Amino acid sequence: MTRHTKPRTSTFAVVGAGVLACAACCAGPLLAIAGSVGAASLLGAYWIPGLLVVAVLAGIVVTILLVRRHRAKACRLPATPGAVDIQPARTRDEQASLSGADASAR
Repeated sequence: MTRHTKPRTSTFAVVGAGVLACAACCAGPLLAIAGSVGAASLLGAYWIPGLLVVAVLAGIVVTILLVRRHRAKACRLPATPGAVDIQPARTRDEQASLSGADASAR
């Protein structure tokens, strides 16, 4: 009984061809992704510190304006004392209809 075995070189050749095909197919998109990440990092290294300074200054200005506006509203008093009218929660007709009494009997 003879055993038929494939030589290892043919297996390596198939695997090597697959690796080469994958590299040829995927190399362009992978290099594009790596390049765009690198370009974004380069731009970020120059722009982000400048943008960070602008954002911090804008945050400080907005905080100061909001605090001033809040204090101005909290400390404002009316010029003259005003009378407060107290109105009943229900009219007499509503009260009569709720109690069951006839409003026309009055």
